[in-house]
Amino acid sequence: MRTSTGIDGYRDYLARRDGAADLLNRRLARREDFFAGLQADPVRSKRHMDREVFARNLRRRRPDPGLDRRMLFLLATAKLNQAERFGVGLGETYGNNSGDDVPPERVYMELEEHYHTRLLAYVLDIFDLPFQVVAPPFVIRQFVKTGVFLPERMSFMFVGAAEMAGCIMFHQLRRIGVELFADEPDVAERIERLYSEILTDELGHVGYCAARCTPAERAVMRRLYPLIGRLFARQTYELSLLIDRHELNAVLDKPFDVDDLAVGLPNEFYLAAHP
Repeated sequence: MRTSTGIDGYRDYLARRDGAADLLNRRLARREDFFAGLQADPVRSKRHMDREVFARNLRRRRPDPGLDRRMLFLLATAKLNQAERFGVGLGETYGNNSGDDVPPERVYMELEEHYHTRLLAYVLDIFDLPFQVVAPPFVIRQFVKTGVFLPERMSFMFVGAAEMAGCIMFHQLRRIGVELFADEPDVAERIERLYSEILTDELGHVGYCAARCTPAERAVMRRLYPLIGRLFARQTYELSLLIDRHELNAVLDKPFDVDDLAVGLPNEFYLAAHP
């Protein structure tokens, strides 16, 4: 279900969805309850995924030839969020979301990004694979730095476009993961649930950035987002092996469709403004 009453409504929604925010300890009360539920109901795949192959390819720009699609999916899961993790850490270092003058929704959004790393780590845990921190590719690092250090007025359209591209990638990986592990219904259901949590947040972030932009800046967001999506796909090479290039280009060239992305989401999501 979608709601939309502007930024004030988004603040109320975040407090309701996430609970109390603790920036010092990087905790959101209701998210901790969610993870406690996951721990109480663990899901494990019957498939053996080679940890050595996974670890070796995690640090490679291009994966070994001949890897099956399931391993490519898990590598993409591990790699795709490294740029977001890098950007959040850099923003924290510079205190971008600290201080009494920072709007409360910015604190919530930063903490949600931390939880995305944990959510993807739980996907890997289904297959007894460890989450490891690796530096994103050089081009992505420069892209992230640009977003972190842009003047705030300009940053919203830039970050908003990146969040739009992220929505497409997470949506595609959710679909692919469910298809690849359809013969293990509990595994497919857990993958869908974990990715849905991320996608719910990402749609909210897109709406927030759009609400902070002028109509002209939202037009720039729409122009930038397909370019950024293609950049993500090129730099996370596993994505280009999992998703047909022409199919991905066709998706990115269409208008950003919030309702299509939200199909199957079990959570209420919030869009402060349409991008």
